[in-house]
Amino acid sequence: MRKKMKVLNSIICIMVIVTCFITGCKKDGYFVGGTLHDAKVNLTTYDFLKNNDRGLFDTLIMLIDKAGIKEKINASNTTFFAPTDYAINNYVEFRTLKEQEIDPTKKWTVDSIIKYELTRFADSLDIYRIPQTLDYGDLTQNGKLYSTARHDAEAVVSYERTNDPALGYNPGSSNWPQVVIFTYLFQPISEPFVAEEIPTSVGARTIVQTSGVESLTGRVNVLTNQHTLFFAR
Repeated sequence: MRKKMKVLNSIICIMVIVTCFITGCKKDGYFVGGTLHDAKVNLTTYDFLKNNDRGLFDTLIMLIDKAGIKEKINASNTTFFAPTDYAINNYVEFRTLKEQEIDPTKKWTVDSIIKYELTRFADSLDIYRIPQTLDYGDLTQNGKLYSTARHDAEAVVSYERTNDPALGYNPGSSNWPQVVIFTYLFQPISEPFVAEEIPTSVGARTIVQTSGVESLTGRVNVLTNQHTLFFAR
């Protein structure tokens, strides 16, 4: 399973690079694996995730069902920054290491989330939801501050040009790739600010690997597989 996750993760990293490179050129669709798709999908946000042909959200959907929050995910006029199953796996590994600091034999699993953290999951998933539709035209290089669906949490969303070769930058091209960045804030900040200058102690910057999906109920952006659920640290 771990080997499979690593292989798939490498594939997704390549997808991110291609996606970022092309996104700098087009904004009328969303990209997966370098292939342009119609931005509008005839599915709700929940069904879009459930029907992913790579199964990137199978565990996420199972937890959503267990927590009974499907309607929350399908709330109208909402932008969902969706964590993939990799984020859940990263969280499980993180929690296992924490548990083993106390008892080396303990292991945290998805079943542990269901048994002990389902209420937390239902509440914390709100930090990934912004109760308004965000399109490329709403985003800026320096970022804007948004309230999330959880009353005590805010996030900065930015649409940044990048000269990082790992994200598709080519010095021989006049087109700079742009990436959507979701920065979850651990503490309040005041404007003006520059998103890329937010310290890691203040906020966690997470690249969006698939952006611009227009579902029947809102917008969907998919966070990179390197993300850890709940921004656990």
